Amino acid sequence: MVSPADSETAAAYGLHPFAEITDGQPVLDQEDDEALAGSYPQVSLVLGADLDQGPGTLFITTRRVIWLQAAQPPGGYAVDYQTITMHALSQDPEAFDRPCIYAQLEASTSGEYDENDEEEEVSPELRLVPADSAALPDMFQKLCECAALNPDPGQDDDDDEDGENDFFYDEDEVLAGAGAEQRAARLNHYDALLQMPSADQFQEMVEDDDKFADAEDDEDRPLDQHPNGQHQPAH
Repeated sequence: MVSPADSETAAAYGLHPFAEITDGQPVLDQEDDEALAGSYPQVSLVLGADLDQGPGTLFITTRRVIWLQAAQPPGGYAVDYQTITMHALSQDPEAFDRPCIYAQLEASTSGEYDENDEEEEVSPELRLVPADSAALPDMFQKLCECAALNPDPGQDDDDDEDGENDFFYDEDEVLAGAGAEQRAARLNHYDALLQMPSADQFQEMVEDDDKFADAEDDEDRPLDQHPNGQHQPAH
């Protein structure tokens, strides 16, 4: 059951109380073209490390994530995709005792979460824990697809279209959902992209400048002076 105290805590995590329910289904925002992408029963919502809200049904829509508790009275929480700053599959028993989807949310600007946090700022986190872990891949895929439909409104659209932001990844985003071999391959790939030349390699590149100078001289020669006697295309 979602108690008032739990609601206050959830609000500090960026969650909104949700009570628009008909026949056990959330009422979607038709004016915003909200559509249901997937629903998953027996999914527990855990706030922070251990604030378990109990089992409920998870609804992933094209605009938000909605969780409705199984207990009475009906009710639950919703979170906008813009509030979710990172999400990943978590299957490490040392991180959490059950396979789940782990998510970090934007820190609340009001409420007890920030006011009582006198140490370093920590992003609020939650976990979606299905009773049947076989549902996790589909849950994660739907979450990724719908999150992509809701980019941060402060993001520069021009940069996205040009692909200029595609290289910048958080390590958790790069490794989210990858197996051991995939993780190793991805890390090697990004390390290779950032590989700096050795001193010997750098010296070779400097010496190669003479080759480029020779090529430029060839282009300036008359046609009959080229070694192959053929026309050299202009660049």
